[in-house]
Amino acid sequence: MEAIFELLGYQYKASLNWDIYIPLLKGYNKGKNILIKKILFIKNNGLIINGLPYINRGIIKAKILKHIRDKKQIFLKSKKRKGFKLKKGHRQYLTKLKIIYIEF
Repeated sequence: MEAIFELLGYQYKASLNWDIYIPLLKGYNKGKNILIKKILFIKNNGLIINGLPYINRGIIKAKILKHIRDKKQIFLKSKKRKGFKLKKGHRQYLTKLKIIYIEF
């Protein structure tokens, strides 16, 4: 069973027992279960259910495994013939989810 859902303005593809990374969910602790109700699409053994825009009675249950930081993204700026060089880095905060079940 596979599903496409919307969370925090982004769309994600998920299946049972998958681990997915999403932007940080503030206010949720490690080990807490969350319910996702904005499901766009479900595929189950050839049966396809498409929402307009969401499936009314669909629920995805996920468990928060941990909050982590992503790899460092480094970006450089420079201006030719001016001697200006700037190097900065950024690490995005992420939440790791495990999909427990999908039902519709």
